[in-house]
Amino acid sequence: MNTDKPHTVMPPKPSFSVTNWARINLFSNFFNSVVTISVVLFLLWIVPAVFSWMFINAVGFGGDEALCRSAEGACWPFMREKARLILFGTYPYDEQWRAALASLIVIGLVAILMLKRLSVRMMILLWVGGGALFVGLMLGNVMGLPAVQTVQWNGLPVFLLLAVFSLAAAFPLGVVLALARFQNQHLLLRSLATGYIELIRGVPLLTVLFMGLFILPMIMPQGFFIEPLFAILIALMLFHAAYIAEDIRGGLQVLPRGQFEAADSLGLKYRYQVLLVILPQALKKALPAIFNTLIGGYKDTSLVVIVGIHDMLSTAKMAYSDPGWQKYGLEAYFFVGLWYFISCWCLSAYGRRLERAV
Repeated sequence: MNTDKPHTVMPPKPSFSVTNWARINLFSNFFNSVVTISVVLFLLWIVPAVFSWMFINAVGFGGDEALCRSAEGACWPFMREKARLILFGTYPYDEQWRAALASLIVIGLVAILMLKRLSVRMMILLWVGGGALFVGLMLGNVMGLPAVQTVQWNGLPVFLLLAVFSLAAAFPLGVVLALARFQNQHLLLRSLATGYIELIRGVPLLTVLFMGLFILPMIMPQGFFIEPLFAILIALMLFHAAYIAEDIRGGLQVLPRGQFEAADSLGLKYRYQVLLVILPQALKKALPAIFNTLIGGYKDTSLVVIVGIHDMLSTAKMAYSDPGWQKYGLEAYFFVGLWYFISCWCLSAYGRRLERAV
């Protein structure tokens, strides 16, 4: 009797071919072929021109403004002279180390969130402590640091404060709003959440910013004063929360009904059903939409310049408003654009990695 086990033959792995990949992804039909060729021709035209402007015809960091006048490329001495103004604006020059350290704290908080998984309690403590340290460094009047008024906060620290902390605070508020709108037991709670979300999503961000700047201080209790910068922070948080809530509600809606019934059959209380069964799955489903909202909200923070808050776009304009450097606005905006590109690319890459991990 033959006792040998049958030999299983695995199918051959498809070999990667650049030609096949290009044919499938770039030249699959006539329209795709035209688009591909057009993009290649555009890159062949723009890339050498940009490279020449940045390096070949540019003036290096060791040059001066006189050399820049006769140069056909970028004037990098402008960045040597104006980088601190772009990053920190009118923050007192001798105290700009505080603004730099505060910015590094926020960047470090985001890096920890991306690179290391922490418990919810530890994450809350870390962000609350980091936020308090940020405000203490920027505001001063503690630990022997001289006080600096918020009207002197400009550039990168203001941008990070408004973009990062508003989105960080908007996420838990968005979760609460999504759960309130999704549930059917409490009609009043659901109606309030629905009304709030639809109202915020139905008006442009600029309207919300102006409401935060002018209306929010008026409804504060008598004798209570809120700084315009923090009023804008609250307005951004309330705006982003409505969009995040809708993203999470979309994740809740696509969950099979059986998941809710299974959680209910276990005899868990509602809060445990949500925290242990429903919400983790909903967040996983909604991750692409949530990160799209986060990246969009991060970039939309630049609109605060319209209400008199000076982020990096505003300080870049300050930098090339100097009569001796008025011709070099392109260098200033290139620096700001590079910051946006790198930070948004990191957020996008983290979102893709998180989607694969969960």
